[in-house]
Amino acid sequence: MIICSFVCETHENQNIKPHRHIEHIRKNTTNLCELRVYVVKNINMKYNLLLLTLMILPVLAATAQKKDLAYYQCAFFESYRAGNMSPWPALIDEMEKEKSTDVVWQTEILKAMYGLVGYEFGIHNIEMARTYVDKADVYLDNLLEKYPRNAQLHSLAGAFYGYKIALAFYKAPFLGPKSMYHMDKAIELDPAEPMGYIEKGNSLQYRPAVFGGDKLEALKFYRKALALIEAKPVSKCDWQHMLLRAFILKNLYETNQTAEAEAFLAAMQKDYGSMVWIKKFVGAEFMDGK
Repeated sequence: MIICSFVCETHENQNIKPHRHIEHIRKNTTNLCELRVYVVKNINMKYNLLLLTLMILPVLAATAQKKDLAYYQCAFFESYRAGNMSPWPALIDEMEKEKSTDVVWQTEILKAMYGLVGYEFGIHNIEMARTYVDKADVYLDNLLEKYPRNAQLHSLAGAFYGYKIALAFYKAPFLGPKSMYHMDKAIELDPAEPMGYIEKGNSLQYRPAVFGGDKLEALKFYRKALALIEAKPVSKCDWQHMLLRAFILKNLYETNQTAEAEAFLAAMQKDYGSMVWIKKFVGAEFMDGK
């Protein structure tokens, strides 16, 4: 009220007119003091709202930007299902920038690198594949030192040794036994973990017959892995489950089990849609019966 009285007296003594943009308010106000109180209150209200907004916005922004593991799993899954792997490098980069020391988070990064390297080999982008094999090496060295009894890490180590052989086949006599060691170790540590069986299957599926490759034996390991995955509730965003089914489909066509392959394909398309990429993955010559 002291401020109000001073303002009122000042305007009365000096006969100062209010600003034009509040002229209509002044005309409907009984005295100049009420007008000043009205203006001050509105200024204070706007200031408080502005201050509140500035305090809340960073919190809301941080919440909106926070992406959990499920977000990334579904992002990988949806792009893989659509046959579009282009988002994967950026998604992996985002996950790495979190600098998480959580073993589950870092294992998910490794799984994504594993999937991306396989794709890069498929499109003959060898240098990109090499980049992620090298990055995965760093993660695996650190994680296996800390978690030597983690079956998934051993499975991934076995898989990446396989990729190293693909990058330099002359190293197979040296790297092959290391790859097999980690696959066998994974199954020994956790017989209920599917990844060890998937990698054993891949080793037999893609290895030349002269070096022990056997597609029918590979199929047994794939089926074992599939049974283990489907014995539990399957995540709606499990891209590795989809990839395993693609491995099985490819194997069925390559081993001339066409009737089962076609039924298996129909089941996959029921779950995942048209899968426009599957013919290229399997090989058109097998799916078209040529």
